[in-house]
Amino acid sequence: MTLRQLLIVLLLPAATVLSVVGGAGPAAAAGPGVTVEGALATPGRPVKASGKGWRPGATVQVEICGGGALRGSADCDTLRAAVALVAADGTFRLTLIAGAPPAACPCVLRAVAVQDRARAQTPLHVAGVAGGPPATAPAPVVRVDVVAATLSGGPRFGELFGAPAHRTLTVTLRNPGDRPLGRAPLIVAWGPGATVDLPVGIPVTAELPARAERTYRIPVRLPAAAFGRYSVGGRYASAEFAVTTDLYPWGLLGLASVAVLLTVFTASVAVRRSAESRRARRRTAGAVELPAFVAADLLAGVLAAGAADDARPGLVSTRAVVRALAGEAALVDAAGLRMLADALHTSPLDEER
Repeated sequence: MTLRQLLIVLLLPAATVLSVVGGAGPAAAAGPGVTVEGALATPGRPVKASGKGWRPGATVQVEICGGGALRGSADCDTLRAAVALVAADGTFRLTLIAGAPPAACPCVLRAVAVQDRARAQTPLHVAGVAGGPPATAPAPVVRVDVVAATLSGGPRFGELFGAPAHRTLTVTLRNPGDRPLGRAPLIVAWGPGATVDLPVGIPVTAELPARAERTYRIPVRLPAAAFGRYSVGGRYASAEFAVTTDLYPWGLLGLASVAVLLTVFTASVAVRRSAESRRARRRTAGAVELPAFVAADLLAGVLAAGAADDARPGLVSTRAVVRALAGEAALVDAAGLRMLADALHTSPLDEER
């Protein structure tokens, strides 16, 4: 054995191990999946299914299909399809009633996301359904037209003050083709702005005959204190629709504005009263009221001193009287001075003069 052959023999196992380990990376990054409890489904009996790896918040439709679901919904029992909302961890769980698919087995349980059309499926045996080769011809596309989609129910009085808004979605669908459309589920959701990801109760649908129209009315409850634009949309078979509505709690906003104005007014009144109180305290700080009665000998001494005034004979100095009674003329209440002046003016001395 040459040296080259010996190296190949020694390095081949290591290369095999590295290739296996390296191939484990893509397998770990698998997409969404769906599983079913039990490998056999009986028509009319419940089937429990679960999924993982889905986009959180997505709406997933699960149904039993024949023919390996090669032709899409044409091979599936859409009449008994079930819908689930994906949780934050990317999982969902639901229960649907098994039925015989329109195509022969091999059968599968198929899950399809309504928003981004992501899908997954798992094999399933359906009791009583004959097996056969899956159909290879593509199923004809059944077109559905949305004739009208509107939201009715104007704002109620309570909505003006933040109560939940109630609207009615009216959708009119038309099958313009020559073939009837099976009982496809009507998926409806709502959300703020242009986002539609919060599901609404799914109404029971019926078969849509060829060249016929059918109208569905779905009640929609929007959240309390809703503010701004909201969208309500959905999907039926190949048709999609969306409508918007504006919600503004004007009554609540008015009450908030009045509350702000009252707060500002109360604060301004309090500030004004506080300023007036400070000014009043400064005016009356240290003021001394004149006594109601004065000792006769004190007043007589003051009058005698005033009468002896050579500059103004016969007059009494008011400042001298104030100094004698209060101690400081600048701190005496002006009203008290006027009362004293009136009393002196109307004294018996003036009458005798």
